[in-house]
Amino acid sequence: SRSSLAALTMIDTIEVPRIVSLKTAILGDKVTLRCSAKKENINILWYKQSIGYVPQKVALIVEEYSEFSPPFDSIFTAAKPDMDLNIRSVSKEDEANYFCQDHYSKNWSGLFLSVKGKISFSTSQLGDPVALQCSITSQRTDHSNQCQGEPSVYWFRSGSSQPAAIYMNGNRSGECQHSSGPPSAPQSCVYTLPKNNVDYSDAGTYYCALAACGEAMFGNGTQLKITRPNLVPATVVLGILLACCLVVIIILLLTRNKKQVCEHCKGLSVSWMSPHGNQEI
Repeated sequence: SRSSLAALTMIDTIEVPRIVSLKTAILGDKVTLRCSAKKENINILWYKQSIGYVPQKVALIVEEYSEFSPPFDSIFTAAKPDMDLNIRSVSKEDEANYFCQDHYSKNWSGLFLSVKGKISFSTSQLGDPVALQCSITSQRTDHSNQCQGEPSVYWFRSGSSQPAAIYMNGNRSGECQHSSGPPSAPQSCVYTLPKNNVDYSDAGTYYCALAACGEAMFGNGTQLKITRPNLVPATVVLGILLACCLVVIIILLLTRNKKQVCEHCKGLSVSWMSPHGNQEI
């Protein structure tokens, strides 16, 4: 079809592989997909590529009007003048790669929209270690029989100065709860990302992704908030210790002075003469 041909033409113009940005959303939220491609003309094409599917044309946005392809006309609206896309209420089916392209210059940009059911929260004090956790629920399959290589775990972070960057490659092992049901029953695995001496630049929302057989499954996110160390209890403890030290010092000084006076008194002797001329002590 004409839209598929346009999508393939867009892909063929890519000479150097690029990293698409990561955008996360919660089910039911209103989401704006921003087109950061350099726009020489107000004539923008939007495409959606779900994992495992060929790209689909979403919309053609020009200055005068917006033309959406079914069924996207009931999901998306155009946000002018930036040629962005709005999703009224995001669903799990909206999770995919999205690309926008200037129709004439062929400049383009891309992002991956990850839709989450929930986000957990983690608060850590400045300089403390923290272990971020991410859970992924997937079908139990024997990857060795279906594709080469073992699944890998990747970590992403949003809410930072570089929200699109892959933050860290994680290990492949996780704590998995295997179901006693059939092989197709889902299993839930929890992956951990340890961090030491966290600072304010580590704040953000972290996600893990399990990549296997050319597919990626994103887990729930964990939002990390960094707070200042609570110095009030430490100040109170130091104040109490200082007061105790002063009391002990005062007691030792008083006890020492009294002891010296008493020992001096024991060394004194009083002599006097009795009326009979005898000396008594």
